[in-house]
Amino acid sequence: MTVKAIQFHRFGNIDVLELAEVEPEPLKENQVRVKVAAVGLNPVDYKIFEGVKQLRMLSLLMKLKHPSRWFEKASSLFPRGVARDFAGTIIEVGKSVTQFSVGDRVFGTIISAPGLGSKRGALATEICVKETEIASMPSNIDFLHGSVLGVSSLTVGGAFRKINIGNKDTIVISGASGGIGSIAVQYAVSKGVRVIGIASAGNADYLRSIGAIPISYHESIKEKIQELSGVTVTKMLDCYGGDYVKLGFQLGLRGDQIATLVPSPSAILKGAQFTGPRHSQYDDFLSLAELVSKGEISVRLDKIYPFSLPEIKEAYKDLEKGHTRGKRVIVIQEE
Repeated sequence: MTVKAIQFHRFGNIDVLELAEVEPEPLKENQVRVKVAAVGLNPVDYKIFEGVKQLRMLSLLMKLKHPSRWFEKASSLFPRGVARDFAGTIIEVGKSVTQFSVGDRVFGTIISAPGLGSKRGALATEICVKETEIASMPSNIDFLHGSVLGVSSLTVGGAFRKINIGNKDTIVISGASGGIGSIAVQYAVSKGVRVIGIASAGNADYLRSIGAIPISYHESIKEKIQELSGVTVTKMLDCYGGDYVKLGFQLGLRGDQIATLVPSPSAILKGAQFTGPRHSQYDDFLSLAELVSKGEISVRLDKIYPFSLPEIKEAYKDLEKGHTRGKRVIVIQEE
């Protein structure tokens, strides 16, 4: 039986995406085969298939570290899969796998080095992944919500580890109502951290509901923060990009107190920490799943799409517009 998968054979906009039928991938000893139920979308997905400049720069740095990659043919880059986050059921296990069994409900993310990512993609009816790329899903979390936990858990866990977040901190989070930002807000609040969330005015009530002090990006942000009584900002997490790293320095923070998820040479040169999954640990999977299972973190789904090429293109078009209120999910197989 063939596998249906979303692929692309060249970099470009959403029109490069194709729905292909391919042979099942051979299962390696340290892998499991997952029947995918749902896939969570992330901005990094379209940045990879578009081949954006920042990721090409990271790919160049990886070639400098690994000179043999200079001799790779361009054709060896393709075809490539799309998306990283997923949830589903294990249907086969490799010989050396010890932590999982057939029938286990799991969530996870396809992990790859910085740059243009892995050739593998989660947008497929089944995928093969390492057991270090998945975690067991609590019984009270469905596939839709489980499918968005992978990148979020590693990104937030890695970022907060890098800037050493603690319960005495007050942190400013930009893009606070988005898929990653809203998880970061709730994760910080669950650890006793005071959170100031930057988002649109329309998301102010939502940010209050998850424990943040809302600041609209249409306001004079620095002045509004400084007007808050008894508040001294000690950390910043930039989930959006733009001038938010600059804002961190204007608030008196050092570079090692500012984390950004958006690769920017100017931000790095100023000493800000480019972070996220690269500073994550496997336990970050488990920590977020536990907090969601206990109800301490609520995962908001912005929109759900069926597994068809037109709908997937529409989903990425919507995601690229920005200003999302939660995560977008592709349903591949009903639970």
